[in-house]
Amino acid sequence: MLLAVVTGAIALFAGLIFFHAGYSKFRHSADYIDIMAAYLGRPVKSWTVTTVGTTEMVLALALLVPATRSIAAFGCSFLLVMYAGFMWRQIQVGRKDLRCGCSGPAAETRIGPELVLRNLLVAAPLLGVAAQPPSLNSMVIISLGTALGLFLVLIYLSTDQIIANRQRLVGWSQ
Repeated sequence: MLLAVVTGAIALFAGLIFFHAGYSKFRHSADYIDIMAAYLGRPVKSWTVTTVGTTEMVLALALLVPATRSIAAFGCSFLLVMYAGFMWRQIQVGRKDLRCGCSGPAAETRIGPELVLRNLLVAAPLLGVAAQPPSLNSMVIISLGTALGLFLVLIYLSTDQIIANRQRLVGWSQ
């Protein structure tokens, strides 16, 4: 029962994060063109940003369906590791001024080692979710998983704010 609650919580948590990220890219694609171009090191069209956003939203919704949860969890984990790699590459060449883009186009968070670590820490349990066989759960398991998933979202958002505040205080983006 505990494994089913934790698996459901991680799926809901990642689903909410990915849906928000995808919806932001889908709705505000023009705001992400420069961010994505900087990460990739080449020009990016608006349709590319929209495609990435749509992919994130589809993966988010697929995480909530037991039959597609495993493949969606693997896809989300892959994207998080890929994003961490893009960030790390930019950090290595000294581009610490780049906005993350993780929490929406207006977020002030800049890329840094803590965001790379955060992406990897979120990607790891998603691999565990991907390894679980699909199952339908009782209302108790779904309720507990939902509560824990929402709690994880609050921790994620709080961590994001702590990172942004630390960057402002330390002057990471300078």
